Amino acid sequence: MDARISLNFSIAKVIAVFTVLAGHWFSPSILWIPVTVGLFIFAFSSGYFTSLRYGAELDIGRFWRNKLERLGVRYWVVLGFLAVVVMLRGGVLFHWHTLVHFLGLSGVLNWMGIPNRSGLGAGLWFFTLLLVFYLSYPLLAKACWSTPRAVVVAVASTVIAIYLEEQSQIGHELWLTSLGFIVGVAYGMSMPRLRAWPAALAAALGCVALLAAHSTGFKGANTALIALTSIACCVWLANATGIRWHGLSRLAELEDYLLEIFLIHTYLFVHPTHNAPLDLVISTVVILAVTVGLHRLSRSAPVGVRQH
Repeated sequence: MDARISLNFSIAKVIAVFTVLAGHWFSPSILWIPVTVGLFIFAFSSGYFTSLRYGAELDIGRFWRNKLERLGVRYWVVLGFLAVVVMLRGGVLFHWHTLVHFLGLSGVLNWMGIPNRSGLGAGLWFFTLLLVFYLSYPLLAKACWSTPRAVVVAVASTVIAIYLEEQSQIGHELWLTSLGFIVGVAYGMSMPRLRAWPAALAAALGCVALLAAHSTGFKGANTALIALTSIACCVWLANATGIRWHGLSRLAELEDYLLEIFLIHTYLFVHPTHNAPLDLVISTVVILAVTVGLHRLSRSAPVGVRQH
């Protein structure tokens, strides 16, 4: 893997997580569109790099051990911290839904339409989706073992995801986010050599079309436009080896903290000045400070704990 491609996705994911943060802060707003694109990039990157690392022939036991070692302890450290936050704020903690959250199955409550009765749960659906991604990866990788099959899987999944996103009321842009992982795996397994500039042009035109649809009130094509724009962005990132990020390259250093930022940010929004932009900056500083502490704490866990 070209290190420049890895850097592209590292920076894009960091920008995406701060877009998600801002989208939740200013909700509801037009930011839900770039937030959805950001979630797609997260999912695509996960599928893409997983396929590059493991391919279609993998030791499933070792695969899951690696995933649990990399994500499991971090997740439980975050939830331990959030449990303390909930108790200090007088929220409900002693409920069976809290156990669901600690098992990483928050998304099940969301997707089944069950109202969450625990003080935990905000944003934890994405961790459940990650588990679903990794559970489905071995079969998905085998389905995409050749380029023609990968194309069929990607195209069919795109059509189905757009339809389900339009017809279902699950929320979280679940189907488009799931599509990101599927397309990422298909792309990683087939590794097509494409030029970056047509993808960049398609992404730019998609953004223009989305803005035009929003300004005119015509939103019937939003889902399809977001899907195609997201795919174009990821294809561009996967092929653009000549990007000069300059100072933005430092953002890649925050990639290690993305899971923590995503899981805790809505719990740590503060409003000390009641000035929205300034309070967003203050909240972001608080979130980053706590994130670094939690990440270091999870890394300091005994090796045996992290491996099992």
